Amino acid sequence: MGEVVAGILANPASERDIQSLRSALRVAGVGRVMVWTEAGKIIGTVRRMVDAGASVLICLGGDGMMRAAAAACGDVPLLMLPIGSTALPEPTVAGLAAGLLAGHQVDPDLVTNRATVLEVVTKARREIALNDVSVSAEPRWDPASLTELYCTFAVPDGIGLSSIAGRLCASPKSTVDGVAVSLGPVDETPYVVQAPIAPGEVRAVGVRGWSVLYPGVRVDLGAAGGSIALDGEPHFVLKPGESAFVELKTEGPWCVDVRAVMAEATRKGLLLGRKPERILPSSQLVEAPFIR
Repeated sequence: MGEVVAGILANPASERDIQSLRSALRVAGVGRVMVWTEAGKIIGTVRRMVDAGASVLICLGGDGMMRAAAAACGDVPLLMLPIGSTALPEPTVAGLAAGLLAGHQVDPDLVTNRATVLEVVTKARREIALNDVSVSAEPRWDPASLTELYCTFAVPDGIGLSSIAGRLCASPKSTVDGVAVSLGPVDETPYVVQAPIAPGEVRAVGVRGWSVLYPGVRVDLGAAGGSIALDGEPHFVLKPGESAFVELKTEGPWCVDVRAVMAEATRKGLLLGRKPERILPSSQLVEAPFIR
């Protein structure tokens, strides 16, 4: 096998985390680490990293960087570490997992999952969202004037716009179905949801109705004269009469499950100083004798 290559795309303010990732990747057997910390040009950079042989990509940044990386990585596994999230793996652990996967020391089929994405199409543009697409009745996007919300997943303990859907129709990331929600002013809707749409902000949200969003079904957006946000970031302003649709797609990026990688590495003894005499199936780990 040739040199193991990995790529890191990161916010330049994350130098400490970048160093943690690099060190862990080296320990896991990665021979060359490509790092990109400049703003913009993410899609082109990801494609060059893939062409240069990267077998795993780590993205440490905001939603815009994540979307761009997801759109360009193809079948190369992507490990996404959103800046500011405390619920994600620490970069050192993430780097170990990414390195083990890059070197094919664990089976990708066991430790990666293909994400769903939401594709928004207008006459002039085609964009994807990883988490949610929201429609505002106003040209200047405002959470208070939302009329439609579409989510790739929705969990009861989530935060952000997807927390609205999570209170109504839970759909975990392990399923391919999403959730569609019709919204309106709280004094005009039959339901009101208390949702944590941002850290420290719980808002009463008026709900007209909701349903499961199935892959492959195109939904016309009632956004003419309003605006559309991708993952909570304003992205489109549509002129009156201009049309757009959203579709849930199952051909998203292959995402690295750090916990699954580390569990498989433990089962195989990959990070031990001396490998066990035999690899035990997961079902027998509890009864396995201690090997000295």
